[in-house]
Amino acid sequence: MQRFLVTLALFGLVVGCGGESKPSGEGASSAATADDGCGCGCGCGCGEEDAGGGTYTPDKGTAAVKGMVKFEGDPPRRRPLDLGAEEFCVNSHSKEPLLTETVVVGEGGGLANVYVHVTEGLGGWKFAKGEGKVVLNQQGCQYLPHLLGAQAGQTLTIRNSDPIMHNVHGINMATKRDVFNHAQAKQGLENDEELRKPMMIFVKCDVHGWMGAHLIVEKHPFFAVTGEDGAFSLAKLPPGTYTIEAWHEKLGTQKQTVTLGDGETKEISFRFSGN
Repeated sequence: MQRFLVTLALFGLVVGCGGESKPSGEGASSAATADDGCGCGCGCGCGEEDAGGGTYTPDKGTAAVKGMVKFEGDPPRRRPLDLGAEEFCVNSHSKEPLLTETVVVGEGGGLANVYVHVTEGLGGWKFAKGEGKVVLNQQGCQYLPHLLGAQAGQTLTIRNSDPIMHNVHGINMATKRDVFNHAQAKQGLENDEELRKPMMIFVKCDVHGWMGAHLIVEKHPFFAVTGEDGAFSLAKLPPGTYTIEAWHEKLGTQKQTVTLGDGETKEISFRFSGN
């Protein structure tokens, strides 16, 4: 009887945490098929929803953080990519070469493709699922955009705008497991993926090795991706103290802590350097 009770208790713990295991690997068709890779068994933010704070609605967000991300020093030169023997790709960039996107610096020193988001301070809030679609396009033999943010609950639309075959292979960066893997053989094809869990996904094309992008799925809506001006804005935050992180695929991460009062907007900046 004692052994039976222990077994029953363990079973209850597994079920209560949503511990059903699901297969992954090539051909997995949904983000839900991959482990979230966040380090706790129930997904990102385990236990945080019980911290007290309530259900977030935009009217409770009266504060904001905005600022700039800059590159210090001489920016690395963007080099032309080797497009191999793919005739369409070569012809698409016959006048202007397709350049590396790893470090992109604007004329004023703004650093593009930096993901700025809140990492601490929202644990007491519950967030509704994200709505609508975000689009990852394949155009001119590159992914557009190179860095994309989304909120869990949104749908990712993967589109092929080129008249050649592309392969879109998404890999969970934490677990190295497939999230999705689609071959799009002709122009105009689309695949939709429901983004159910927070995770970081690296997207590559198994046909064209130079193609790469990143997709970051958040639990909350407080994230931004910088353009070549380096600007970002995180609006409609509730008053509180937050850790703001700036992530770059090559140059690493930086963090700052900021305290916001009701109706207050504060400006911060991040500066990266290196090759």
